[in-house]
Amino acid sequence: MVFQTQFASVLRVFADSLLFLSSTKIHDIWYPYTLAATLHAARISVVYQHNVRKAGHAKSLSWPTYLAGYLVMCWAGNLLSHLLIGLPPPTFYSVHPYINYISTHLFFTALFNNYPELLIDARILDTLLFPLDALLKTNAITASIGLVTTSAGVNPLYANSPLTHMLLGAIASAGGALTAATFKTWTPEWSFGTPPVLKQGVGVWGTLDVWGGALVSLIYGVATSHPAFSTFTDSLGFAPGTIVLSPLGAKALGAVVLTFLYGSRVFFVHWTNRPEQARIAKVKAN
Repeated sequence: MVFQTQFASVLRVFADSLLFLSSTKIHDIWYPYTLAATLHAARISVVYQHNVRKAGHAKSLSWPTYLAGYLVMCWAGNLLSHLLIGLPPPTFYSVHPYINYISTHLFFTALFNNYPELLIDARILDTLLFPLDALLKTNAITASIGLVTTSAGVNPLYANSPLTHMLLGAIASAGGALTAATFKTWTPEWSFGTPPVLKQGVGVWGTLDVWGGALVSLIYGVATSHPAFSTFTDSLGFAPGTIVLSPLGAKALGAVVLTFLYGSRVFFVHWTNRPEQARIAKVKAN
């Protein structure tokens, strides 16, 4: 009983955090974009600039390449998710994502160009920001799942397929980073290569964004008793409706799990297993 109470309190903290990120705007009039979208844009900007500098192309990228490469890293997952189920991506009909993401990227570009010491080591950033990363990824994953559960124009085969839900979760979680790495969008000459997760030796932690996204989709579907996962819940011996959380509660549960996984990756890759860190970095760079 004590554990249940404590876990409920933890879920409430995560639920409140997710709600705050998705509902709070930077400014209602002058910059009416949510914290979740703006922080996602900022986080990708930091990672992208790290990759550009690590590859030695800080001075050799044209502005169109620099901006396009960044936007691929931000939006490829969202774009693929929408196209997979036959819905128009927001970036095809709205100017607001461009304003939000490009302005954020330009701000951080100017910041790090003038104060390069602020672009600190990636493992420090990963350590400090893994809870935020998990919250932002959970938002993206569950929003992607919402495309098949709430959109009237989606084929029912997609809505009722657990595989579709889990594919969307994996794509929403890892699609942007994988696409950018596959095409090396932080270099002057883009080229198609093997996706990093398919390379030999990448390991469990190197593929976490893929299977972690699918896992959060599974947790969300089961926790909300979505019909697509009825066979799975039946196989576990749960009667229909036994496991029922609100969408926000299920999202919080997924965020708790993803935060634990991201924290574990930071610990094992960055702080306890330096050879593993070097191996994953080498795989991603090649």
